[in-house]
Amino acid sequence: MTIHLVKKPPTNRSFNERFLIKAPGNHTLKQKIAMFLDGKFLLEHEHGIRYAGQTDFYVSLVDQWGHPLTHFANGDAIADWSMIVNSAYHCAADSYQP
Repeated sequence: MTIHLVKKPPTNRSFNERFLIKAPGNHTLKQKIAMFLDGKFLLEHEHGIRYAGQTDFYVSLVDQWGHPLTHFANGDAIADWSMIVNSAYHCAADSYQP
């Protein structure tokens, strides 16, 4: 697997400080997470970046044949829901009150 940083063209500049990580192609969720861990390894070991702030991880859900999924098995629309994964590790900066 090849990982590389790609410079955005000048016409595609946004006014935020967020870094986009893309994982193209259809894969299992486990494979996608492994791809992002490879990206984390590159940022940490080649650029010295070990921490991240608020992160949004958008996933286009597909079935095993690559067709887009729009609803969960119970009939709820996927677009109506979000998942929040809280860390098992407390961060003092999250609760600091000056």
